[in-house]
Amino acid sequence: MDKNKKFIPKTIEEVTKDFGLLGRVDPAVFIISAVLIGIFVIWGAIDTKSLMTYANAGLAYITKRWGWLYMSGTLFFVFFCIFMAFSKFGKIKLGKPDDVPEYSTASWISMLFGCGIAVGLVYWSVGEPLYHYYAGPSYAGTAGSTHAAEWAMAISFLHWGISPWCIYLVCGLAMGLIIYRKNMPALVSSCFYPIFGDKIYGPLGKAIDISVLVATIFGTATSVGLGTLQFNAGLNWYFGVPNTATWNVICLAVVVFCYLCSACLPIERGIRIGSNASMIACMGLLLFVFILGPTTFILNNFVNALGLYVQNFITMSLFLDPVKQEGWVGGWTIFYWAWWIAWAPAVGMFIAKISKGRTIREFFIGAMFAPCLIDMVYFCVYGSTGLHFELMEKTKNLIWAAVQKDVPTGLYSLLGQFPGGSLVGIVNLFVIFTFFVVSADAITIVLGMLSSGGNPEPKTSLKIFWGILMGAVTGVLMLAGGLGPMQTASILAVFPVMFIMLGMCYVIGKFVKEEITFYEPTSKEYVQDKQEVVHPGTGQTV
Repeated sequence: MDKNKKFIPKTIEEVTKDFGLLGRVDPAVFIISAVLIGIFVIWGAIDTKSLMTYANAGLAYITKRWGWLYMSGTLFFVFFCIFMAFSKFGKIKLGKPDDVPEYSTASWISMLFGCGIAVGLVYWSVGEPLYHYYAGPSYAGTAGSTHAAEWAMAISFLHWGISPWCIYLVCGLAMGLIIYRKNMPALVSSCFYPIFGDKIYGPLGKAIDISVLVATIFGTATSVGLGTLQFNAGLNWYFGVPNTATWNVICLAVVVFCYLCSACLPIERGIRIGSNASMIACMGLLLFVFILGPTTFILNNFVNALGLYVQNFITMSLFLDPVKQEGWVGGWTIFYWAWWIAWAPAVGMFIAKISKGRTIREFFIGAMFAPCLIDMVYFCVYGSTGLHFELMEKTKNLIWAAVQKDVPTGLYSLLGQFPGGSLVGIVNLFVIFTFFVVSADAITIVLGMLSSGGNPEPKTSLKIFWGILMGAVTGVLMLAGGLGPMQTASILAVFPVMFIMLGMCYVIGKFVKEEITFYEPTSKEYVQDKQEVVHPGTGQTV
């Protein structure tokens, strides 16, 4: 590629003129993605057993042959993010140099948390630590022992701590720098302009966007499915609504209707208001359990687990059982990394959109540590309370029995041990419902962008189409068996996205070196002489 053209990308307007896409759809991305997902839905509706047989075979192959890539790749993303935040590149802004943040810090963090991983957090907050306590990895010690109890929360911190947020931030940084700084189409393929040039507008770019769109559909379907199961379990617990496949589908239909309604509203009225309301309610519930629960035990367990997490972070991040890799590691850590990666391009695009005007350092520190700390505190309050019940002789197996029967029920069983637990549980239903409606709403926007040539404001009809198809995929996975098929679908669909994200890291490094040279001069002589330099990509004098 000609060196003089490497940073002269086409703007949204130029792509519109060349391809006639803006405001309509990108035929290749839209049709191929819709056909692939449609085949899955039809296959699952006609012959669920056959579909899952092939899917499970693919899962076994990827987990056994490529598990090392998920583990080492995720750890690399963490180191990459830390380097970018605290290096000289940290002062570069997402978006244009004169952009300012559109949202307050509080609203920004609420949207990050609500649209990131809040649904799964509620689903697993009680059940996951108990699973690690009774059936954890080999390094956690004997199942059900005091040693296992100490490690249970540290392992949960691994899965919900800094690693998933760094996965999101890699994509968010690439998009915030290249797409919003250069006014390019809001497409994942646009991030690769610095190395592929105009080829991103051809088959190569289409393949990237199709891979991301399909992975996003399946990753989001997993979250929507978990949220639906959690919501229906709550309705069953408090109102006696049958917890059956039929009622799960009915609840799913209600959820789909609500997030489609939210998707018809602008971010300021839909996502922002929903995120703020759910965050307030979530923090209120957290304080309720913390104050009325085993407060000292929660604090002690948090400090102990944090120490284990920090001290053993690299060991846990790279733990692979060569003999039983399809077992605990495949079902937990590899699944989680695949799930976050499936979400990463879509969440990254959304958080880049709401983070314009913030520096790389602010972006990483705010988005990496604030939501991460909330996740860890939330997990520790609920998870430690559940562990406390299990460690007490009088209540042993009380919560664990509920979790084994149905993971979401563990949360309602725990809340039922407190005064006013029924009222608190109903508030929790509101939190659950709001969280995954907001998440799905954000994803419909991104899917609309990906399939309309990067239009930052995709047509409502396009968002509704993808929202309905996402609901259909969720329904197939739920009817196929729930959690297991959801995990399988996420890991399979995300495989090509891992390579896309590794490529993004290379592109980011290449791009910021150019930007620090032309936009962020540090030489005193440069400032004193007011030397004029013409940026090769934009033609601007800096």
